[in-house]
Amino acid sequence: MHRRLWLSAAMLVVGASLLVAASFASAGTANHALKQGGIWKYGTEGASVQVDPQLAYITTAWWLEYATAAKLYNYPDKAGPVGTKLVPEVASKFTVSRNGKVYTFTLRKGFKFSDGAAVSAKNFKYAIDRVANKDLASPGAQFITDPSGTNIVGAKKVNDGQAQHVSGVVVKGNKLIIHLTKADGTFMAKITMPFFQATSTKLPLDKEVVTVNGSNLPSAGPYFYSRNDVNQLTSIRKNTHYSKGPGRTRPHNLAGLDVFWNQTEQTLFNQTQANQIDEDNTLPPDQVQGVANQYGKNKTRFWAKSQNCTGYLPLNMSNSLFKGNTNLRKAINYAVNRGPYVGQAGPFAGDVWTHIFNPAVPGWRNVTIYKRNLTTAKKLAKGHLKSGKITVYYRSSGTINPAQAQIVRQDLINLGFQAGNITMKGFSGGNIYTAMGVKGNDADMGVSMGWCSDYPDPYDWINILLYGPSIQADNNVNYSYMNIPKWNKKMASAAKLVGPRRLKVYSQMDIDIMKQVAPMAVTRTYNTRYLFSNRVNPKSLVFQGIYSDFSIGAMALK
Repeated sequence: MHRRLWLSAAMLVVGASLLVAASFASAGTANHALKQGGIWKYGTEGASVQVDPQLAYITTAWWLEYATAAKLYNYPDKAGPVGTKLVPEVASKFTVSRNGKVYTFTLRKGFKFSDGAAVSAKNFKYAIDRVANKDLASPGAQFITDPSGTNIVGAKKVNDGQAQHVSGVVVKGNKLIIHLTKADGTFMAKITMPFFQATSTKLPLDKEVVTVNGSNLPSAGPYFYSRNDVNQLTSIRKNTHYSKGPGRTRPHNLAGLDVFWNQTEQTLFNQTQANQIDEDNTLPPDQVQGVANQYGKNKTRFWAKSQNCTGYLPLNMSNSLFKGNTNLRKAINYAVNRGPYVGQAGPFAGDVWTHIFNPAVPGWRNVTIYKRNLTTAKKLAKGHLKSGKITVYYRSSGTINPAQAQIVRQDLINLGFQAGNITMKGFSGGNIYTAMGVKGNDADMGVSMGWCSDYPDPYDWINILLYGPSIQADNNVNYSYMNIPKWNKKMASAAKLVGPRRLKVYSQMDIDIMKQVAPMAVTRTYNTRYLFSNRVNPKSLVFQGIYSDFSIGAMALK
């Protein structure tokens, strides 16, 4: 799949799914019912991540930052749709000037860093200064220096090395005032990224914090980094200065969490089964079905949860076969045998899915639009196969992708295409995305493709993937080459909305596009499979969709 989530310097989408609530809600299970204390032991195969808040930019790092950061607005430790709604945290409210270029945040009192220092508006200004700093080279700089998106006044000058402080960020008492060069609907979405959390001035302005000794990386969330031995051990511990009060209602059951880096897949599995490690999300594929049989799914020790990714088969609407051929596109959706297709990835690696928004996208609905029905598919396809020839791009690497391609090929034969008229073209690795991203390519359909959003906003799924005016000569991600004026207008209008209305409109558009246009055949979600030790209280497991992982603060041991 095309992986964008926190791993690339991709452009952030337009518009934030901002739903302002009065304060944070607590986790799904009441804190008083859960054991307090204990150190959670987490193991992973990979190398360690950066812990400096202005540099951390991959999923594991942001999972930890979600536990350590205090932000102006944040996401609650809640599962499901409610967990995707921004609520006030350090800021009690904000206002926007009439021209949309000045944001004023009013900050609460009572937040403290783990070293006891009080959080003030200056700490958010310092975060922005660090993000913009040329020598620090934060990946977050792109989100505040974009001339076509969010561009804070003076940020580009700092990023070019011509100044140290961003002139467009002003502190007046408990007010943080941010001036933009132009109105930008994405601003609230971006300012809630971990890059822009309250940051202690103990951190050097232009140098990365790598080694942590317990006091040189204070944070103002429920936890703080107490240790970081690169590629060996990273530890977070409870912030004893995080006391209950306005904006400070996030759970923090554990005394801390230890991350053990560079472990082997089999060793992690064995240690978790033996209760020496509490969490393993890199299960050996040949062990998954066994632990599922032993513990059940999403009950005690084995869990499978959806990531913010959707798998699909794009149908090229610019080439002759699918151009102006809604019936055939719908027929493909009814003909695809999604169960076996998803099953090729292994047990519980994904769920069958039929619309664009997966369970981590704000505005998603738990509906099934297309159930396999070959009779219906053939009726729709009758008289619409045109030349009867179809070219299918597929991923030839590994064993899963070619197997999925063969399933789709058989589905096409079952639908009415002659085997000799189906041309299969293989591409290794991610080269299929490059090939299908070239306008005028000869693909009618792509197999084993998918999308992971950079940010939890429906714009990144509807407008980014399907908005016609964005089509260019190459590097396209609208692999369906959908370009319908009626729908382009609807997408442009939806992009200007904010709040509940925004999510409602996009939610309906997801369903309507799949029913009325069918520019793709959505096939699956992508799941992470987890094994937990018997020390873990399964009632404490709250899957936070925005961060695509379980909330550390909500976790508890038995």
